[in-house]
Amino acid sequence: MIAFSQQEHVTVSNSVYSFLSHAEVKGLLPHGSLSYIPLQRIQIADYLRMIRKAEKTLTSSELSMLERFEIEFEIKPRENTVIFYSDKDTAQIFFTGLFSDKEKFIYHYKDSSTTVCFLPLANIGGIYKKENEISRSVSLGNLGFRFYGTLTNHLGYNLQVTNGVKISGDRALALEEKKLRENIKFGVLKSDFDFVESHIRYQNDWFYAIIGRETRFVGSGVMQRLYLSDNAPPLDGISVGARFTNFEYRFDHYSMLAYPDSGKMDVGFLAEIPPKYMSMHTFSYRPSWGEISYIQSIVYSGRPAELAYLTPLSFSKSLEHSLHDRDKTMMGLFGNIRPMKNLQLNGSWMLEDIIISRIGTGYWSNKTAWNIGGKASLPWSIDIGFEYSRIEPYIFTHFNYQNNRTSDGILIGTYLLPNSDETALFLQWFWGQRYPLTLKLAYQRHGDNIYDKDGNIIKNVGGNPRYVLNLPRDSETVVFLDGSRKDFLSLQISGGIEIIRGFNLQGAYTFNTAPNNVSNGFHLTFAFEEF
Repeated sequence: MIAFSQQEHVTVSNSVYSFLSHAEVKGLLPHGSLSYIPLQRIQIADYLRMIRKAEKTLTSSELSMLERFEIEFEIKPRENTVIFYSDKDTAQIFFTGLFSDKEKFIYHYKDSSTTVCFLPLANIGGIYKKENEISRSVSLGNLGFRFYGTLTNHLGYNLQVTNGVKISGDRALALEEKKLRENIKFGVLKSDFDFVESHIRYQNDWFYAIIGRETRFVGSGVMQRLYLSDNAPPLDGISVGARFTNFEYRFDHYSMLAYPDSGKMDVGFLAEIPPKYMSMHTFSYRPSWGEISYIQSIVYSGRPAELAYLTPLSFSKSLEHSLHDRDKTMMGLFGNIRPMKNLQLNGSWMLEDIIISRIGTGYWSNKTAWNIGGKASLPWSIDIGFEYSRIEPYIFTHFNYQNNRTSDGILIGTYLLPNSDETALFLQWFWGQRYPLTLKLAYQRHGDNIYDKDGNIIKNVGGNPRYVLNLPRDSETVVFLDGSRKDFLSLQISGGIEIIRGFNLQGAYTFNTAPNNVSNGFHLTFAFEEF
């Protein structure tokens, strides 16, 4: 018997999300949404069934990809092979299972209401980079496990733990990888690196509640999400929500890492890091032609969790005013519209502060960020997209720098700094394998603050989220891209192949230009499972 009640989330690394995004552009997911991921396993299975209903409109390569995911998510019969037997699975990996297309587990159990899945995670990979005629390389290895499932149809859970090491090569090159640079053990303590993500989700009809640490994406965009992304390390949070066919309300309260107290250690038992939190409410309307969402949030720090901000249903700006105007509020809109078949328009708009009478004058406190773009699904299973993003000066900053929109000093949403913009092109070919062939081309412009040789600000143009306006030193009027101008061009081509079920080979080529710097390089990873 196939269990359709799997409530646990599917991690954002799973390549099914690329395929679902392709189907969304084609208009095959009415009332569906990818603006807040990860999704539940049961949601993904429902979306795959929607796509199957339109199989006559799919190409042969799209049908091939669909069938792969239907087997993985047990819409079609799936064969498993395990190390430790259960009542349901007795085919063992050590004999015919390892090099087959069967799903591979350490242990697996399933009945009509409960699933238990325990599987290994592993990868080994290398990075090669040539920068200004200097070549460097590093190799890395990673091992871990994922333990997930659902209990009695209502309680989903997931625990993913990995530990890795530098095998050989240049540690400094490894630190250019975002996730490794953010890892304290690897970056600061010069040791190995480890990561953990986990969650528990209770679902009963339209109501759900979640607690966990996960990588999350919130917002709408072709290349990036303004509100939450994997730019910073995963946030710990609690969530409650109500979801119906064409409407969802969600409340989140996250714990974030503030800056260490000035002059104190930032790592170890002597570190003194103030508490920092973010409360967020999202209202989403999802008709068959797209989605429109309103979002609001408050970032606050230096005190315990605020009861007013823990109220699941409220209006953030008024609450913040009533608590003596100490905290950082944000409100915004995001969504997508499908005006015709095979075309989707995406956009987001974020507002932190505004003085209506000063609109159009360059007043520093009119702080906004926005992106707009679109994707078109062409014949031959190809998606092409365009996006323009603009991040105004001083957005994400606050007079209490602890309240800026960062965790551990890193922006939690867009990767663009204040006083920046980006023009990006995107092309993706779904050629029938698990991983599409992807091309991304982006041109970024940034106006940085001007500093002296000791790092003191000479001219503040709103280009760093840590530094707010300081009168009388700084001008109240800003000019977009003022300051130390820096332009960046990046090209990435990536893809992969699933050799046999579970074993994947993924690679990417990157080319980047920055001020006084030109680089190109390759990433190659051989992995069991995606993480």
